[in-house]
Amino acid sequence: MEKRKLMVGLIEQEPIIRLKKLFEKKQFDDVISFCHNLLKTDSKSMIALQNLSTAYIMVGANYDAIKYCERVLEIDSEDEHALKNKMYAYEKLEKHYEVLDCCDLILTNYPNDIDALVAKGIALNKTAKHENAIEIYKDILKNEPSNIDALMNIAVTLKFLKKFDESIQYYDKIQVLYPDVKRASIEKYEIFTEIGHSDDAFLAAQGITTEEAKEVKDQAKENDYSVQHAYSLRRF
Repeated sequence: MEKRKLMVGLIEQEPIIRLKKLFEKKQFDDVISFCHNLLKTDSKSMIALQNLSTAYIMVGANYDAIKYCERVLEIDSEDEHALKNKMYAYEKLEKHYEVLDCCDLILTNYPNDIDALVAKGIALNKTAKHENAIEIYKDILKNEPSNIDALMNIAVTLKFLKKFDESIQYYDKIQVLYPDVKRASIEKYEIFTEIGHSDDAFLAAQGITTEEAKEVKDQAKENDYSVQHAYSLRRF
């Protein structure tokens, strides 16, 4: 009896193992063929339906992905995998209101789901509800203060709304937490250039934080140097 249970368990695991290997090799067309064969045996196979939706997203067939997500949701209306894949597919199709619907369904059951919160924030930006998007990003940062998606998106949104001081504060945080992310210094350079602060623009282009820039400017003022000269002395 135990041997039979073991054999049944191995048989049930075989499709999962096979699909995992195909995904690792990025053989998405083979994943699709394999899953369709599974559906010939069991038209409600969750393994097949879920993996089909993922594979179709990977090959850019987003409407097909949505179709198979909906088939999963007919079986289990709260299936997180299907709801997220449907959300991702709508994002790819730039159907922002549909993204918002998917996000709300996910967040009903998983209110702190970061993927859904970030996607909702972006969709709110895309539908010109920027203040609402900012609130979403702030909610994320309450739980995950170093979340790069929330930090970058709130900084970009504030810059778009010309709330430059607040935007710079978030770009500074990004520079401290993620020094390899060069976009933060570029965005700060653009802000300072737009408002006509040439010295700050120069320092931002060097990839330093606002606090560090203040030290350079103070040194320049004390010694009657140009900011560029003070920065060069500090660097070398």
